[in-house]
Amino acid sequence: MDQAIVENVNRVAVEKDYTLLTSLLDALRPFLKPDQSPDARDFWDALVADCHVLAEQRLLKGEMNSLWGVTPIVSLRECVAADRALGSNAHSLVFTTYHISSNFDFVCSEIQARLVAERGEDWFLFRWLMLIWALVNFDIFHLYNDRGIIEPAGGYGSPRFGIAVREMEIYRRAGKRLYTYAYGADHRTREKTLALGKWNFCSECPDPGVYCVCDDAGGTAMLQVIREHSTAVVAHGLAMELIPGARNLPYLAVDTKRFSHERSPCQRDGKLVVGHFPNHGYFKGTKYLQDAIQSLQADGHAIELLQLSGKPNHEILEAMRTIDVLVDQLISGAFGLTAVEAMASGCPVICYLHDEVAIADRKACPIIEANPETIKEVLRQLVSDRARLSEAGAAGRQYVRKNYSVEALGAHLADLYVATADLPKPLRTRLAESAKVLNS
Repeated sequence: MDQAIVENVNRVAVEKDYTLLTSLLDALRPFLKPDQSPDARDFWDALVADCHVLAEQRLLKGEMNSLWGVTPIVSLRECVAADRALGSNAHSLVFTTYHISSNFDFVCSEIQARLVAERGEDWFLFRWLMLIWALVNFDIFHLYNDRGIIEPAGGYGSPRFGIAVREMEIYRRAGKRLYTYAYGADHRTREKTLALGKWNFCSECPDPGVYCVCDDAGGTAMLQVIREHSTAVVAHGLAMELIPGARNLPYLAVDTKRFSHERSPCQRDGKLVVGHFPNHGYFKGTKYLQDAIQSLQADGHAIELLQLSGKPNHEILEAMRTIDVLVDQLISGAFGLTAVEAMASGCPVICYLHDEVAIADRKACPIIEANPETIKEVLRQLVSDRARLSEAGAAGRQYVRKNYSVEALGAHLADLYVATADLPKPLRTRLAESAKVLNS
């Protein structure tokens, strides 16, 4: 492995040096795609062999370097924090950001956008360059099912979703561990989802085939290929019903230290203030909540809806401090990160939970359950039963601390590594001890 290339690639990843990047792309153009020529294959064979040795050496020394990405999920930072709690050198990498959060370790959105504007399809080569950087520096990879570092994604069951097969093959040849996760659209197939029951994520979809994988045959084929290349496939909640062979791990984690125990719900003339913060209302049953509140208001009940969409995460968290109860969703059958954040802040949550949903400690879950048919009656009772809200809010904090905190996720990750990563015995022992500490 040429040390000068490694150093320059590291500079590009860390410093976002555009001039150096374009020079590297031009110099390495004949080699960046491993299947374009015999010379390119030789280059990648040598690189992969060197990275395999590096991975073994680091793990034998007790070093764990892990990379989380590349889908810019808000909870990515908490996943990194949980990994770091085990002593891992963990970082996040993204190539795009959403308006709700851009708090990641390596953000390549601007440099990639400039490449697209000035050099067209050279941004595909940039992704191969970033794969070189990742292989040299990291040995454990955590990716969502929708894509990895290399583009284009998919092509083996779905044209839009799926980690590039060549990328997954390279991870295995280089001795890397690959863990794949579900976030929603990247695994949701229509017929399987509709079969979950009357209320489900697909029941209100305005445009099937646009938002999610949707195609059952194609989605099944895609997930099968990913499973064959992964060290382990990870899922949680309803995803456990849709992804064969997945390990259940509650990775919707939050840093509970970020949430103040002080709440100041608005006392708007004694009204019950209901918060609802959907990005896609048709997937959350928003219209049913709106109808229920309008009906209750017409009946003379003191109730008000605070609805926000498309806001940065910090604004949503601030709004949670001012409401009496959060309605997360009424049709999908499982709660999302917003509900976990609300519970961590002591805000009671209303949500529809599918009978078989694989959430953590279902019996202890303090969520107040409701669906489109029951939401009006549930809210009507809560208008006068504030004690129930107080109890749910207090229980929510404890529930999240035990099941969805950074510490809880760290312990789960330790168990996952010990069970699946084929690590040296001293490292397995250390991880097991770390899990005990985090669980306590």
